[in-house]
Amino acid sequence: MPSLQILIIPLALVILIVLFGPRHPHGPSNLPPGPPGGNHTTLLGGHRWNTFKEWNDRYGSVATFFIGKQRNIVLGTMEAAVDLLEKSGDIYSNRPYLIMGWRSMFGPQVAPNVKPMQINESAVLMHDYLMNKDISKQHKILRRYTASLMFYLGYGRRVKSLDDPLCVEHDKVEEYVNLTHMERFLQWFRYEPEKQRDINTKLYMTAMNEVKRKMEKGISIPCTATYGLSKQKALGFNDIELAYALSAPWAAGIGTTTTALEIAILAMLHFPECVHKAQAEIDAVVGQDRMPNFEDQQSLPYLGGFIKETLRWRTVTPTGIAHSSTEDYTYNGMLIPKNSTIYANAAAIMVDPAVFPDGENFRPERFMETTDPRLLNHRFGCFGFGRRICPGMHVALQSLYIVIARMLWAFDVLPIIVDGKSYIPDADDFTTGLVSYPVNLKYRLIPRSDNHKRLIIVEAERANANMASLNTCT
Repeated sequence: MPSLQILIIPLALVILIVLFGPRHPHGPSNLPPGPPGGNHTTLLGGHRWNTFKEWNDRYGSVATFFIGKQRNIVLGTMEAAVDLLEKSGDIYSNRPYLIMGWRSMFGPQVAPNVKPMQINESAVLMHDYLMNKDISKQHKILRRYTASLMFYLGYGRRVKSLDDPLCVEHDKVEEYVNLTHMERFLQWFRYEPEKQRDINTKLYMTAMNEVKRKMEKGISIPCTATYGLSKQKALGFNDIELAYALSAPWAAGIGTTTTALEIAILAMLHFPECVHKAQAEIDAVVGQDRMPNFEDQQSLPYLGGFIKETLRWRTVTPTGIAHSSTEDYTYNGMLIPKNSTIYANAAAIMVDPAVFPDGENFRPERFMETTDPRLLNHRFGCFGFGRRICPGMHVALQSLYIVIARMLWAFDVLPIIVDGKSYIPDADDFTTGLVSYPVNLKYRLIPRSDNHKRLIIVEAERANANMASLNTCT
């Protein structure tokens, strides 16, 4: 037994040093300033975007910190994010550990083709809300809408229930911390991530091969999978790479779009005066005898401002998606070395006083009173910056518009009643993680009239008939 302890104690020390010990010199003297020390991992618990903001407030708009041996740069203002990630975007166009070659399959050219599906699925969504009597199911009802839309975009099929086998398997997909910079003999944890990777690969290959079989039978629905499979050689993907690329809207779009819509609902609960203005605008333009459509969008400027403000008020990805520098770069006398990970801290940028002077206030009018093209065109950071701005932005914006417009047309969005009092969820109670969503979001949806109820039912019947051919998974 003593001899075993003699072996275990040094091994444990080695592992601790590898995991948490200093791995790098502090670097050149002209690095952006940052917190003291060589490893700041322990400072990043909880809502790390707040920690990032504290560092930017203390050390400046560009700050350095380290996670193990990895050097990280956090940007805390719109100016710094635009200067580095847009004006010098060719240097920061990489994202670490992500396959980015699929951009040609997604983007603004795809968005118009998705509108009919968004019209149909949003009508079904309103009906699902109307029929629902259990507020605990609201999240799943909304998630089914986004899942169905993403499955249609990716694979040409819809999702009628989250019990769909592919949905069930998708929700099991997990992310693992990347510690593969350690020596392999110390990576005792590799088994579970590698096992999960194999499960994910099987899942994505199954979804792609289903489309391939339909293409061979001549019954496929045009979608990104049919495009990717027909252009596979030109894209330069092998089967597994293509399967992962095609999963992008499915893997990335379901959670983010659902969260963006739930943030909008949270805003409705906190700012009912803004909801009333939006509903008045919708009533004046659309009336009560039909649902809003995409043709109404340009005639609803206040609703457009409301949607943009919800994206600014609470961001879906508060720390932003990490970029990676491909070469050394000097910015305002500070060196940003090659292979640094760059975060544009969206939570701080969305309240940057140089762009949003009263950023702590919720005010949709700010987007109606500006001539700044970034604010007018959703390029103010909520979807990222530079060449790696979210390629699904246009599809997501269409979903936000049609769902929010139809929800406000159809329902009054009200707090639930707890012990005789209205309960409104805390506006700052959000989960941690890359995608951050409201905690304990509960609300009531009250139909605005019997005529609204009747039209919801009629439109859902029509939508289901329109999508009948998508229900077959041959």
